[in-house]
Amino acid sequence: MSSTGDVVAEALRGGWELAASSAIDAIERTSMNAEEARRLLQEVQGSSNCSHPIRLRGELINTATGEVTQRGLKVACKDRREVICPACSYLYRADTWILVSSGLIGGKGTPEVVGHHPRLFVTLTAPSFGAVHTIRDNGSCVARTNSTNSMCAHGQPTFCAKRHEENEIVLGRPLCEKCFDYRGAVLWNAYASRLWSNTVQVIRRLLAEEGGVGQPDFGSVAQLHYLKVAEVQRRGLAHFHCVLRLDGPESIDADPPSWATPEALIRVVQTSIERSWAPDADVHQVRWGQVYDVQDLGQREEEPVKVAAYVAKYAAKTTDGSKELARRFTSRRQIVALIDDPHFRRLALTAWDLGRQEKYESLRLRDHAHTFGFTGQLITKSRAFSTTFAALRQARVDYMAGVREGDPIEGTFHYEGRGYDDPR
Repeated sequence: MSSTGDVVAEALRGGWELAASSAIDAIERTSMNAEEARRLLQEVQGSSNCSHPIRLRGELINTATGEVTQRGLKVACKDRREVICPACSYLYRADTWILVSSGLIGGKGTPEVVGHHPRLFVTLTAPSFGAVHTIRDNGSCVARTNSTNSMCAHGQPTFCAKRHEENEIVLGRPLCEKCFDYRGAVLWNAYASRLWSNTVQVIRRLLAEEGGVGQPDFGSVAQLHYLKVAEVQRRGLAHFHCVLRLDGPESIDADPPSWATPEALIRVVQTSIERSWAPDADVHQVRWGQVYDVQDLGQREEEPVKVAAYVAKYAAKTTDGSKELARRFTSRRQIVALIDDPHFRRLALTAWDLGRQEKYESLRLRDHAHTFGFTGQLITKSRAFSTTFAALRQARVDYMAGVREGDPIEGTFHYEGRGYDDPR
């Protein structure tokens, strides 16, 4: 006769570490017997090892026999963030890898010929809003200000001569919080997606000039496709990783024109980064930082696959890797109570306070205080760059429908809750 502990140990040996901890917590709280524990762990497997499944309740109808059964059902939460659900996050990262790699080398409905078209990997950063601790390859901090004095106006050092470790909490934090422009940083985050949209427009306009046509006629000479992933850096500012591809005018498998070389695309992208801007509510110009990187992905065959893995890694990250910044805040008091890091707390509070002002109402800064004002989508792509998340998910649904055995079942369910607290 198996004990509850035996059942849990068996689950862990079976490689269910991703989600078993959540189920084990529920087992311990509810004092289940071995059979109930085994049933719950089977539901964990049935909900794709999800840590926080959505609980549904309703009825199932066997269309062959007419039998009606009342029951509960647990389905995966599909949360992209690893700190919320490792299993669903793993699948999201895998799907992101497919989106990026298929757009760079073909696959999943994208022709392989795109792997011979000009393709770039571009990294865009925010400008400086104050000196912060950072790290060189040799570990030394590169924090500096333009001041020739050793102290700022608030009595803090204007430089750092220490060598930092990669995981030090001080990295990304300002040398002086009073010197750091928190308001400017939050507003830059809020307008960053508009800046990206403007940059894409400038790239298309300059490419049209390369092709000897006006911007409205760019589609007659070439097509630009892209995928962009946003990441919030250690200093609390958005950071974009983008892959760009230039195709011919007729379709994505058409050869680009002779002038559309990787070198021409690099030149256009670099110029666009330096020229692009977006106006904020105070009529200031929101621009990219001076640190950016543009790489030609056609130099080495393995590079596109590496870039796909690199970009997908950021799809599962939260702002600081904690659950506290994985959800929206409901009050200023909650921000103070949940965020221990003074720099991140100040950014979130600044976003919350700016959200009260009428001129920033359209930015919904309070809804995005947990991302320090960044209001854009994590992943955006042009329609024809590659396949879609929806198509990949539907392919899995279709596959599972084809391998299931037994009589056909129909059901009607309603939302009941989240997690494994109710094992019914």
